[in-house]
Amino acid sequence: LRLSPRLTRSLSSVIYHKTKGNPLFVSQLMLSLSKEGLLRPSLSRRRWEWDKEKIQSQKLPDDVAMFITESIQALSADVKSATCVLSCFGASADITVIKTLDGALNKNLVDNLDVAVREGLLDKADDKYRFSHDRIQEAAYNMMEMLDRCHLHFFYGMTLAPPADVDTDDSLLLIAANQLNLAGPEAVQDKSQNAIVADLNLRAGKKAMEMSDFVAAYSYFDNGISFLRKKHWEEHYALSLELFDLAARCAHTNGDVISLNLLSQQVLTKSQSFEDKLNVMYYAMCVLASSSKLPESIERGLKILSRLGIDLQGCESGSVEACVQETKDLLSGYSDDEILNTERMTDQTKIMAMKFLGKLEIGMTQIMPKSAPYVTQRIIQLSLSDGMSPVSPIGFVHFGSYIAKLGDISGGYKYVKLARSLLDKVSRENAGEVSCFGTQVIAYVEPLQAVLEYHDEGYAAAMASGDVVRAGLITQMKCSQSLFAGINLQALREKYAAAIKFMEERKQPILTVQTQYQQQSVLKLIGIDQEPKHVSEGHAIFATNKSVMRIYYYLKMYTSFIFRSYNETKENGEKYLTCIGNSWANLFLAHAFQAFHAGLISFWLARKSREEQGWYLRGHKSKLALKIWVESSRWTFENKWYLLEAEESFCNNDVESAKTYYEKAVTSAKLHKFVHEEALAHELAA
Repeated sequence: LRLSPRLTRSLSSVIYHKTKGNPLFVSQLMLSLSKEGLLRPSLSRRRWEWDKEKIQSQKLPDDVAMFITESIQALSADVKSATCVLSCFGASADITVIKTLDGALNKNLVDNLDVAVREGLLDKADDKYRFSHDRIQEAAYNMMEMLDRCHLHFFYGMTLAPPADVDTDDSLLLIAANQLNLAGPEAVQDKSQNAIVADLNLRAGKKAMEMSDFVAAYSYFDNGISFLRKKHWEEHYALSLELFDLAARCAHTNGDVISLNLLSQQVLTKSQSFEDKLNVMYYAMCVLASSSKLPESIERGLKILSRLGIDLQGCESGSVEACVQETKDLLSGYSDDEILNTERMTDQTKIMAMKFLGKLEIGMTQIMPKSAPYVTQRIIQLSLSDGMSPVSPIGFVHFGSYIAKLGDISGGYKYVKLARSLLDKVSRENAGEVSCFGTQVIAYVEPLQAVLEYHDEGYAAAMASGDVVRAGLITQMKCSQSLFAGINLQALREKYAAAIKFMEERKQPILTVQTQYQQQSVLKLIGIDQEPKHVSEGHAIFATNKSVMRIYYYLKMYTSFIFRSYNETKENGEKYLTCIGNSWANLFLAHAFQAFHAGLISFWLARKSREEQGWYLRGHKSKLALKIWVESSRWTFENKWYLLEAEESFCNNDVESAKTYYEKAVTSAKLHKFVHEEALAHELAA
């Protein structure tokens, strides 16, 4: 009112008494008082004036919603009807949607909604009509009977469906599908409409998947299935199969194992061919792989591939080095340009077989590391002979990783870059996995702190394609590599908590257990002694997954060493050493840091243990490994190699050499931004 508080105090006290300070109620009451002349401008006084006694005696509903309903009821029938139409679309609707409905309803919706705007019930901005408050939308919506609302939603959805076919941005498609789904199958009056609505939901779900909204996509597919009639598998087989397949995919992405199993059972029962069952069989294999049932997942994958004509039985007995060399020889006949310009794979059965090979590889590389290179070899062979598929980049990135682990970092780096280039040529469907494993090799060449950004890229790519398992693994890797890079521990504590929450929500027990062990180490370094949450799951996974066991004993060994607990360090160090030969076939940055810390610990134990020679030799072996990696990245590994040289010299009582190497380790760590290792070098030197 543009008046001082002193002048408006009498009015504000009455308004507050009647509205209890509810902002919506206040604005609506002020508008109502103005309409009734109880709050009016005075031309003679050039200010607002009011009749306090009449306002006090004014009877008002106790409930805000009732007051709003009465305000809407006071509108003309046409304005009231238009407001009810708008309420069916939620808080707002595009003017284009309202204009589309105008012709079908034979009502002047736009003009009538403009009246509601002037009455203060709606706002009009950015080509949208928007309710000025959600309680107004709720009141308008509740003025209609429930049965009427269902029929209106269905009518609006069917009216918007034809224009949705020509809508370039697909917004009308989603709006039409939402309206039909609000109506539900009970609103269908013509049997022929069931399949139409189901197909509309199928298209809407695909659009949601393109936008990486797999929760919304699942809702569309699920609604589409609900509209199908009893004999839909016989009458609309292709539509039914696609709806169930895509719903199963979204259920897997969303971590909804119960829905995935129910959908898969339908497909397995009703499918007309083995090929039609492959998608849900693939999702079932994925669920097993991301749980603690990796052996079962691998066994199932091998059986399916055998039925598709790809036999991998017996590959575990071969030599990794020989297999990698055979694949090298095969690729030597092709230039990078020839590989990048290879034709696309067109045989749908082989494309599906490639998906199983890709999933098999990630499982085998954890618990059957000697077999994994043979799967990679088969992916590359099929890619070169039958054409590139979305899985082909996975084969090349894993091959680069295996080469790098065997010692050829530059060769592995080359194939990682080739795999990244293939993504742009073939498909970015598996960009998350390529980034996940490629980044590990890149970290042996480029500065570690810069490599952390690749994880963000990989996470975004994995989430965009719905690969939540790979997104979880990338999240875990970024956390562990942030620890290696010397990121602030308190900030890292929050990152680990968020990562574990992500994995728990998506039911990823293996990743959850691994990440939890890393989190526990971070907490101990901060000074918090907290027992892990998933102890029983961890012990169950140990039975089949040596990679998880290796991480567990490494972390126990490392934290015990940091606190200089001799007995615990020695015990966990011995257990860690038993796991080294039977874990991941791929190269990970963690391998270098495990070797570095194992080397420091071995030299420390050598000075304190009766088994001096054995621990000394292990430390020496770690030092030689670091020396090789220094050649590929002085930035990341130089200070670590210097520190191991210093510790070895100290073990040999060569104090002068030890002093020189300690100083070099401190200088290099400071230069390359490893502040935590600079501190460690100072401590050991002291």
